[in-house]
Amino acid sequence: MPEPPEHPVGIEGIEALYRECRQRAGSTRQRREGDLPVIVLVGRRGNGKTAVLKWLRHRGSRRPCAMYDFRDAGAVRPHEVARQIAFGLSQRLHRQPPLHFPRLQLGLLAVAPGLTLDGSDARLAGAQLREALRRDEARGQFADQVSNAVGFLQELNLLPVPGVAFAAGLLLRGRSVLPPRAVWRTGLAWYSRHRQHAPLDALVHLNKLSRSTSPADLAEVDEQLCRAFLADLRADYRRGRRDRNCTVLLDNVDSPGGRPFLDLLVRLRDTDAQDGLDPDPLVVLATASTIRRVPGVSSAGPGLPRIRQAEAVSYRDWADSRPARPHDSTWRWYPVQLPDLTAAEVSRLGARLAPRLPEATPLVHRLTYGHPWSVHLLHGAVSEIIGQGGGDPELRRILEREVEPQDGEGSTGVPHAPHAPHGTGAPHGAGGTGGAVRLEQYALHHLLQDLGDQQRRALVLCSAAREFDTATDAGLLTRFTEQTQRTLGQEVRSRLWLVDPVPEDAGTRGGRGSGYLLGPAAPHLLSSGPVMHTWLRLLLLGELAGLPDSSPLNWTTAHEQLCGWHRDHDRPVDALYHRLALGGLDEVVEHLSARMWELPGTAAWLYELYAVTAAPMRRPVDPELSAAERADALARELAPRSFRDSRSLAVLTAALWLAADPRNRLPNAAPELNYTISSMFLELAVTSDARIAGLRHEAARYDVHM
Repeated sequence: MPEPPEHPVGIEGIEALYRECRQRAGSTRQRREGDLPVIVLVGRRGNGKTAVLKWLRHRGSRRPCAMYDFRDAGAVRPHEVARQIAFGLSQRLHRQPPLHFPRLQLGLLAVAPGLTLDGSDARLAGAQLREALRRDEARGQFADQVSNAVGFLQELNLLPVPGVAFAAGLLLRGRSVLPPRAVWRTGLAWYSRHRQHAPLDALVHLNKLSRSTSPADLAEVDEQLCRAFLADLRADYRRGRRDRNCTVLLDNVDSPGGRPFLDLLVRLRDTDAQDGLDPDPLVVLATASTIRRVPGVSSAGPGLPRIRQAEAVSYRDWADSRPARPHDSTWRWYPVQLPDLTAAEVSRLGARLAPRLPEATPLVHRLTYGHPWSVHLLHGAVSEIIGQGGGDPELRRILEREVEPQDGEGSTGVPHAPHAPHGTGAPHGAGGTGGAVRLEQYALHHLLQDLGDQQRRALVLCSAAREFDTATDAGLLTRFTEQTQRTLGQEVRSRLWLVDPVPEDAGTRGGRGSGYLLGPAAPHLLSSGPVMHTWLRLLLLGELAGLPDSSPLNWTTAHEQLCGWHRDHDRPVDALYHRLALGGLDEVVEHLSARMWELPGTAAWLYELYAVTAAPMRRPVDPELSAAERADALARELAPRSFRDSRSLAVLTAALWLAADPRNRLPNAAPELNYTISSMFLELAVTSDARIAGLRHEAARYDVHM
């Protein structure tokens, strides 16, 4: 018995929806028989879509269930997909009656390559088809003997099964096959249901269409065979012998071949409903890495798309969303976004690491924001750090560790990449063609492998902008091709790498509380447009920081251009954000010192303080200095005037700037910078008569003893 796949965490809502759709009336937990949605799980690359399908296949393996991956299938035709699904659903199962597909099987024989039916002689055409059936049965018996001899088992779509050898394919994998006479009788009756002439006319016509080069003729072949597939399923389930609907799990339906099959399935469900037929019993659960090829995703204007979140899905939710008079078939689709992992889920996955290095799992979550593939990758690096006797200093440099890229991924979608000790001389840029690379480069290459080279380089530059669209508005992409400028935003949105911004306050700097500064009476509020996913942006900023100053596009030129654009558009807080990214700490502290008295209240001043100090740092981690020591050193070096005249504000600003990176917020239970931040708030309160209470309250958010 093969080992069961790992159970993905955080998918309870999806599992409940899966169980609900599989349930049939008359079983213990009844659900009225009706239309079934086409469920599409969407998520960023590395969100564990394939792992979810493999787990659901395992959970549904005692009832008819098939899985098919479109990634390497090429431009497969819809009827070929139906053939492969039938191939999987026909597997013999313990205490389950076998599923048969006589209508589909006979149709596949009629369109077999090399077979030309004589339309002028019905008797001859019938003899040709019967002979094909006999050959198919003999081929199946031989294949069954071969299968018993070698125990040949492979993934479903790794073993191509030509249509003419359909029965042989079923036997080859231990499936059940009807006798030729039963196939002939059932199939012939179904294909002649709308014909007023000889019963074989429909099959002869199908054979003729299959040899045509006309797209319309080939589309009719696909439609007829897929309709036969659904008719076989309905006929079997009409006997009332089953307590669960059958399931097909389709991976990567945004690849060529995925949408044509699903579009045809949806269209057939529409026409079957119009013809008064019962809904088919096929539960379809698919995955996609981009929402551009998934109908049913509603737009929220220029912001983010609206997709059902995994924790809120149910059959009733889908059924209730159906319009009274649908104008198209979009309602049949049910896109569901796979979630990132919560802090608790990351801790559960890293439970074996916590006793040895308790700081690890909180840091992994704060870095990755729960991106599943990246969580597993970093947990692997943590495991090696523990094995080498490392601690917090090594954790702070976790992204600089070297990995040996390997082809292939494990059952959880996590690469089997051994982690080597950190060294110097790692190639800059994402690699994977030999030799060790830094973990941050390896992760970035994996996450962006679906983008072109120009798009990846443009995205590195976009990471300098706080808000994604600002990079385009400020002209950062003018050096790239028109196509890259036009498509990059759409590509990043459709791959779900844009998210809502996280409020900047004590909660993002190691203190307590979040969202308490939303909507203060500040005259220069930041816009709330979509921002890049925090983990992806962190990796991209690392690439941007590594570009040489001699390059026409680098850290300095990007932030200078963005700073100037914000100033020209009267956005002083955003302009200061980029000034700080350029090292302009003195200018920022002087601005904040003046604003202390200009703004109407402490909340408005804190809002600007946190907004500006969220700026990225070109060298966020210094292994030679502790975070607290570096805060003081940065204040002395980058803000000499302010350090002399207003030391508490200069050190506070530097400390909050450092604390924006979670690697500077260790240890988790009592971050080193918290004492510095709390002390500086208290010192500042002494000299700020009108702000004493507010600043003391803010200092308390960083008190490690509370």
